[in-house]
Amino acid sequence: MRLNPNKVNPTGFSQRLLCAVFCLAVANAVAAPLRLEIITERTPLSYRSSDNLGDGQATEVVQGLMARAGIDYDLFFAPWKRGYRRAELEPNILIYPLARTEEREAKFHWLGQLTPVHYYLFKLAERKDIKVNDFSDVNRYKVGVVTYHAHHIFLQRMGVSSLEGVYTSRQNMNKLLRKRISLFASSSSGLIRLCQQEKQDCKQFEPVIKLQGISKGLYLAASKATDPKLAQSLRASFNEMEREGVLGEIMGERMNLPDHDRFLSHFHSAMVAAPGRLGSEAP
Repeated sequence: MRLNPNKVNPTGFSQRLLCAVFCLAVANAVAAPLRLEIITERTPLSYRSSDNLGDGQATEVVQGLMARAGIDYDLFFAPWKRGYRRAELEPNILIYPLARTEEREAKFHWLGQLTPVHYYLFKLAERKDIKVNDFSDVNRYKVGVVTYHAHHIFLQRMGVSSLEGVYTSRQNMNKLLRKRISLFASSSSGLIRLCQQEKQDCKQFEPVIKLQGISKGLYLAASKATDPKLAQSLRASFNEMEREGVLGEIMGERMNLPDHDRFLSHFHSAMVAAPGRLGSEAP
């Protein structure tokens, strides 16, 4: 049979075209320099002033880590739920400050602890009508949470259904001051910085119960789909920063203690803590 040179075999042509496209994509992927996306939210740990969103202590640590590793990156401030979802699903994403919980343990590469953290439910100290002895009492009150934060997930797991989600802790503080909610969840260190930014007296807030299950640490983490070798390299660089004292120098007054919350003295201390609530950490 004679082949007509003007007639193209469609199957063979398609295969060759697909092969060419694939090879070009691989070549581009190999040639493209690595660039990470770093996601955080507008918290006191991430930024200190509206004039410079990159001046928060945790952000300074992350920027120092990237410079040490020689990796290009883009830094994004995003609502927590959106950023967290991306970090769950996409490769080459770093996220902070992320509370390390049992539910999240297998979902991320944990690169390093930025600071120990202690979470509580706070009320206005003047609200003598609010009585919380354990989590069974919490459902009697409207509770402000930041959507998809560790405290949100924890309170749901504890059976608390009277939750009202917002995007930021600042919104929760304002709702509490206006008595639109009765309680709101926050870390002690985060609330202190928020009081400073909003020019509020922290003594008007009182911790009523500790969220013991998530009071561990805030971390920098990489998405699970990120190359494990890259995660290991960043973890090693983070450990170097810690050993050299760089981490402690940057975090400064934000660095809490793992077994004792040194920030509780900033809040109203009229409450006498019962065992299982604030324990020995009560002011």
